Amino acid sequence: MTEDELQALKPHRLSLPDQAQRYLRSLIDAGTYQPGDQLPSQKELAADLGISRATLREALLSLEQEGVIVLKHGVGTFVTPGYGHRLESGLERLESILELTARQGLDVCCADLQVVEERAGEELADTLQIEPGTPITAVRRVIRVDDTPVAYMSDVAPPSVLSPSDIDGSFNGSVLELLRQRPDLHIARAVANIVAVNADGELADRLQVQAKQALLLMEETLFSEEGLALEFSQNYFVPEFFQFHVVRR
Repeated sequence: MTEDELQALKPHRLSLPDQAQRYLRSLIDAGTYQPGDQLPSQKELAADLGISRATLREALLSLEQEGVIVLKHGVGTFVTPGYGHRLESGLERLESILELTARQGLDVCCADLQVVEERAGEELADTLQIEPGTPITAVRRVIRVDDTPVAYMSDVAPPSVLSPSDIDGSFNGSVLELLRQRPDLHIARAVANIVAVNADGELADRLQVQAKQALLLMEETLFSEEGLALEFSQNYFVPEFFQFHVVRR
């Protein structure tokens, strides 16, 4: 590290951990370390920056919370594979993952598409305001961005809203966009709930992640202007590729 770079970590208005955090992030943003790359050991980094390992660990934890790096116990520190390609959205906005990727200029595709007709169980029937045993259309698929699996999506709706025949060769992966094209449907709002879950074996295989890795699950119900439930979805997101925020006014 040059003398000028060392000066950047001298005490001033920012704390040493904040300075170290900014410096390391600048190296990653500049491409010195690419997504997926392993950083030098904490001992090496602390020596290079002229700070204690405790100060460095504080900086690294902040970077991990921001999704810039991943700390793997006993293995090392890695730049998040999805860093620089994270999809960011405000939860106050009703938009599809296709719209998200289009705004950020990323290449997205739908893979492993499954379209089946099933019978609604009691819990799902209650959500969709239908009788248990009513036929429903289920659409399940993996969403890939730049050929990397980033989400697994499952949408269900009564055939009056979505039938298997509606999913043809033109389907781009977004049930929301498909429903918006229906002149007889008027989507007024969505009620969503986001929780952290661990990937089971099937999800891990579909998303090419480790079993029990943390995922973000968004469960969302679409409602018409009349307050009728139109569709219910369960969307599993790989966290390093997504950032959701809420704007409060």
